[in-house]
Amino acid sequence: MAAAQGDGLTQAHAQVKLFTKLKRYAAAKSTFSLPGETGCAELSKILISSLQSHDLLDDDSDPEFDFLINGELLRTTIAQFMESKEISTEEVVGVEFILKQPSPSPEQSILHNDWVSCVQGNSKYILSGSYDHTVKIHTYEGTELLTLPAHSAPVTCLSWISSSDNTYSFVTGSHDQLLHVWQWETDTNSIKCLYKCSGHAFALSSVVTSPDNLQFASVSRDKMLKIWTLDDRGVNVNTDDEGAPSKKRKSNEAQSKVPIITLAGHSEGIMGVCWKAMSNIVTAGLDHTIRIWNLETQTNTQTITSSKAILSLDCSPVSGRFLTGSSDRHVRLWDHRVKDSSMVIGNFSSHTGWVSSVFWSQDNENLFISGSYDNLAKLWDVRSPKTPLYDLTGHSDKVMAVDWSCPSYMLSGGADNSLNIFSYKASQ
Repeated sequence: MAAAQGDGLTQAHAQVKLFTKLKRYAAAKSTFSLPGETGCAELSKILISSLQSHDLLDDDSDPEFDFLINGELLRTTIAQFMESKEISTEEVVGVEFILKQPSPSPEQSILHNDWVSCVQGNSKYILSGSYDHTVKIHTYEGTELLTLPAHSAPVTCLSWISSSDNTYSFVTGSHDQLLHVWQWETDTNSIKCLYKCSGHAFALSSVVTSPDNLQFASVSRDKMLKIWTLDDRGVNVNTDDEGAPSKKRKSNEAQSKVPIITLAGHSEGIMGVCWKAMSNIVTAGLDHTIRIWNLETQTNTQTITSSKAILSLDCSPVSGRFLTGSSDRHVRLWDHRVKDSSMVIGNFSSHTGWVSSVFWSQDNENLFISGSYDNLAKLWDVRSPKTPLYDLTGHSDKVMAVDWSCPSYMLSGGADNSLNIFSYKASQ
């Protein structure tokens, strides 16, 4: 019976009203009666013809479009979409056309000596951490600037902190349970360790810098969230029996630090952390929970339960919504402001392995990338939950980290020892 209804809907015509929020094409809005089997390719031809008839296309322009119905990207025929959403053929269906996002372009693949477990870019440079205990700094063109023997065990997380003129700072974390804060002078290509931060009792999972670049937060499989400063708070000073400094520190010697705040609440290892606002931090972990923390009161203000262990977390700088990657191969989109029982507002299924890393676009609330043990990174639009926009291929082993900190470049690191760089130019 269902098949017969579907066939009937496919043979029927749908009333479609094409419109857009793109100002340069706004005059092209029109209503058409289209066969139910019309898909994106046919809609594109109809739209291009309409734009040409309105003299809205330049002779040398060749735009590509995507189509939204009720806020969801069309990935089937109109009839299939209407049937899945129970939309009557008697209704006029509003179809918004938008510019199609371009495909990321592979630029470089940089080989390391061991697994590339963490990556982050800024406007000029790329940090990558490896299981060979080192951190490397590259340009986006692939030039290696520095190899740093950063830790005594695999490097598992890192974060740029700040930059001014020719001075950059960043923090690294490792299986050795330590975090190191580094200062790099680009004019002399020299580097020194400013702080050695101890306090965790197990391998570091993730580290993030505060919005004002004056603090950082770290999480570990020891179930703890710790907050550290970049000033003298938390610095250990060796003293004699009367409390006076016992030994003058050499100017080039790293200072020892302890955290200024330690917060407990997770019952299993914490895998992800993001600094949502100056006073709020979000963590997620293997205990199937996402937790929101208030740093002023040092309390866990909200706990959200997931059905699966969470391996990765990111918070959108645009919308404030959360992404998590899990052991069940799914990426989930969360909105902690939703008051009903389920705060999951999107479920993205395409990966065939654990989702090890997720990262939002820094300037588009709809776009994000994910990396998985299926050897793939993917570019997604939240309006297309079942089908990613593009697969970012190139790894021959599991993807361990992805990054989109610089809007023009997507990065991925993998167990094939490679750091892959993709350039990206968003549609305007």
